[in-house]
Amino acid sequence: LVRAALDEAGVAAQHVSVVPLPINLPELYRYYVPLDAVFFLSIYDNWGRRKRQMFEDLGLKTHVLREVSLAEKGLSAGDVRDKMLRGENWSEDVPPAVRKLLEQWEIMQRLRDQAAPAPP
Repeated sequence: LVRAALDEAGVAAQHVSVVPLPINLPELYRYYVPLDAVFFLSIYDNWGRRKRQMFEDLGLKTHVLREVSLAEKGLSAGDVRDKMLRGENWSEDVPPAVRKLLEQWEIMQRLRDQAAPAPP
């Protein structure tokens, strides 16, 4: 989803890589990313501040995209999922490329299936 949104925004793939890694296991980072990479993060709470400190303690190049309170954060993925579950319009809250993938992957139905009570 992130890659699709970046592509749509004109960010060339050769300039940015999005790599999930076990954030709580810094000893494994070297298996996921080059340690001379720049680590981007947004900070909304103490966990974000701890991540920044952890990166800096490891000597990793860190760039904070923004640091705001949780109240100022704005829309979250959870907000979009909640709208999907309530049958509200969510598509205007995400980039068109993301909307297309969420629909293609039938995410709304998958969320509803997960939220449905288990049969007796």
